[in-house]
Amino acid sequence: MKRATKLALIGTAFFVASLLGLYEFLHLLPAGERVDKLIVTVQPTQNPIDLRTPSEALRKYLEERIGIPVEVYVPTDYAQVVEALRYKNTHVAIMGSWPAYLAVKNAQAELLLAEVRTVAIGGERVNATYYYSYWIVLKDSPYHSLADLRGKRVCFPSRVSSSGYLAPLARLVELGLLERQGSGAADPSKFFGEVVIGGGYGQCWEALKAGQVEATVIAGDVSYSLYTEALESSRIIETQGPLPSHVVVVAKDLPPELKRKIRDAFLGLSDPNNRDLMRRFVSALFVGFEEKSEEEHFSSLRRYIELTGLSYG
Repeated sequence: MKRATKLALIGTAFFVASLLGLYEFLHLLPAGERVDKLIVTVQPTQNPIDLRTPSEALRKYLEERIGIPVEVYVPTDYAQVVEALRYKNTHVAIMGSWPAYLAVKNAQAELLLAEVRTVAIGGERVNATYYYSYWIVLKDSPYHSLADLRGKRVCFPSRVSSSGYLAPLARLVELGLLERQGSGAADPSKFFGEVVIGGGYGQCWEALKAGQVEATVIAGDVSYSLYTEALESSRIIETQGPLPSHVVVVAKDLPPELKRKIRDAFLGLSDPNNRDLMRRFVSALFVGFEEKSEEEHFSSLRRYIELTGLSYG
């Protein structure tokens, strides 16, 4: 065989192997409409390697209550979850509100339940399916409003955070401090002098304390210790919300009886004896699940997306 042909075959083999690796997640289910095994996908919030034990505990819990085999998958990014719902390669997904909204809008998914979390609202701890986020400065800061921060250095926790980026940016647009350019997305660098993406609320709070930025954002769904430390040592200059909590979505065309069993199983996680299954796996603030309509749960999120023109990712 000629060398060029051998190289071509090797290249093709590597290409096919890479495709198989990339799309392995999207080909989990056999063809056909009968659901013999329930596939539950969890949008990653931690290192997947560290989630094997808690995901197995959740799998066993769901399998016992739904009555068919269950597999739990933790893909590497949110896009895989949305695409799996779109191509009917997963039946159930536990997701953040922003990608879940995209799944409902673009992937024929249906909102089943909203997560109830212990969050901080107005300085008090409450159990709710929503929360708020806040623009904060240090107590001795000379800045008293968002308008005062024009040209200043600020820290956002993440560009894919609804509470730490989408809603705070929407508030700037809402107040007339930032304008979108045509059909493009709102760009915070058009208002602030420098934008730092800290990688998390804790990192941004440390940057503010160290004087590396003039302002940052804190949210009511972070750990209560971080929330109270930040609020006790800072001053709120703007509030945005409400922001929707995480959700459970299902493929829209699942049989009604199966949907009912899935709903009842997840509602059963609200039992204090079962809450740890979610707290160890998805949310340390988890209290339970509650039924919500798509319009009710996503209305504020939809408005923030319309104001900013932002897309997730």
